[in-house]
Amino acid sequence: WAKAAEQGNASAQFNLGNAYRDGEGVPQSDERAVELCKLGEAQGHAKATNSLGACYANGKGVDMSYGEARRLFELAVARGESETAPGNLQCLNANIQQHCPLLGQRVVLRGLNTAALNGTRGTAVDFGFS
Repeated sequence: WAKAAEQGNASAQFNLGNAYRDGEGVPQSDERAVELCKLGEAQGHAKATNSLGACYANGKGVDMSYGEARRLFELAVARGESETAPGNLQCLNANIQQHCPLLGQRVVLRGLNTAALNGTRGTAVDFGFS
């Protein structure tokens, strides 16, 4: 896979990325797996897109980002990945609802002003729930 991946073959990039993720035949490296999946994703490879989404969902080789994971899972589905991407998207949505119970809810903070909130831990992010 290495030579084909170097030559820009998206399927080889995806497969080699999985090998690095799992440490099969190459040293285990989540970062290298992400690099290779990004190359495959950029070429429209649906499974590479799904695999990259899983990296973002789990914080493997990249900073965890539910928003980016959702975007990639939805893109993988749109690109025709029907084996695991729909389930990954459903699982991600369940995790978001479990870990972010106030998402989509109006929250009132009393006794604080904007200056007091600046620099505090936590960021409000729209994950697309309505």
